[in-house]
Amino acid sequence: MKRFTALFLALIMVLTMVASVSLADDARHLTFALWWDLYYDSDDESWEASPSATGKDSEIMRFENVKNIEETYNVTYEFVNATWAGVQDSINNSILAGEPDFDMYMVDLMAFGVPAVMNGLATDLRNVLPADDPFLAHEDPVLDYIDLPDGSATLIYPKGAEDAVASTNPLAFNLQMIQEANLEDPRDLYERGEWTWDKFREYCQILTKDIDGDDIIDVYGYGAWIGDALPAWYMSNGTYMAATPTENLSSSEIGETLKFLQDLWLTDKVAYPIPAENGWDVCRYLYRDKKVAFTTTAVWIMANYDDYNWDGKAESTLDFDMVFVPYPIGPSGNAETNNSKIASGNYWMLPAGVKDPKLVFDVFRAYQNWYHDDVTLRDDPEELEWWYTATSDKLDIQNWNFSVLEKLGSKKMVDFYNSFSDSLPILEFLNGEYTPAQFQETYRQTVQDALDQIFQ
Repeated sequence: MKRFTALFLALIMVLTMVASVSLADDARHLTFALWWDLYYDSDDESWEASPSATGKDSEIMRFENVKNIEETYNVTYEFVNATWAGVQDSINNSILAGEPDFDMYMVDLMAFGVPAVMNGLATDLRNVLPADDPFLAHEDPVLDYIDLPDGSATLIYPKGAEDAVASTNPLAFNLQMIQEANLEDPRDLYERGEWTWDKFREYCQILTKDIDGDDIIDVYGYGAWIGDALPAWYMSNGTYMAATPTENLSSSEIGETLKFLQDLWLTDKVAYPIPAENGWDVCRYLYRDKKVAFTTTAVWIMANYDDYNWDGKAESTLDFDMVFVPYPIGPSGNAETNNSKIASGNYWMLPAGVKDPKLVFDVFRAYQNWYHDDVTLRDDPEELEWWYTATSDKLDIQNWNFSVLEKLGSKKMVDFYNSFSDSLPILEFLNGEYTPAQFQETYRQTVQDALDQIFQ
């Protein structure tokens, strides 16, 4: 009996090994196209495969997650650096021909992500996942999708603090200027729901000063490159410029925004005059020379001079503190429902015609979920070295600034403003060549024409 049992167990082991070999032989190989090298995939033999790896726990967990994915889904997978042009070419040709080269594509949202969706080249996950899947209700803790006018769930992005804080344009202020003027900290006003356009305008009037008495303004209440600032201001008024197939430049909410900005620059003269040449470069760094109290900025702008991420490796030359705060609320805005960030950058999509799209989605989700649902690992600020530095000697400000970035970045929307912004004479408008109503009437068709090209 014992001998029979031993033979039986041996036979089971052999059959199991054969089955395992068969499964491995039948494993599907998935490919994900993008334009740089991404780690880790089935080709990597250790966590050291990534040139930037230092042995952090998160890197080791990402590497070990590969084997887990392979065994769970009976797949191998590979990230293919197809180059920027190669990704576009593959999308426009192979998907259109009905035989996509890759199982999933990274796309630049505005350059070729939304156009691919508009032309039917992406798989709508509403037709793939069960109707009650949390992903479709924006409740999945790992992945989400950007809302588009057609209602599709096509352009995917990983959730997390890094996604939220990247590409945000917070309002920042010189803390010492606020204190020296005996003004209440804008953060406190924000917390009490009293941070409004009217209050901001009042602050700018107080903070605009001729310090040396030569009848030339030395410090302005506000200064920014209007290309960075305009979307932030109209979003603070609860609206958009070009988020749907129909232009919104002519709306009353945009009209309120235009009047508010023209009042700052032209009526009150509390905003730094934007030079016609190199205005973007001049206005983005006005804060460094104490020429403005408030500015619209970004982490990448301030990090150019180590003015944001104080990491002990380089010291800021600033002798004052720049503090972030959400934008004041306009007359048509709502602090709870306003969007605060125009979506941009890199998203992922499954091509139309991909084989077994649910498997591809599940594998990609598992890849992003290297933290196995423990979002505290994913969102640990110390893992986000570009946006957060725990070694800062100004940790209280760093923590606050980081929380503002997260808050702004969590409320994002698609808006095609940047697709046609160069066609709108915003500087001329701020200089008074148009009234808000004239500007809206003159350029509403310009916006509509641009949208017709996008949504054709």
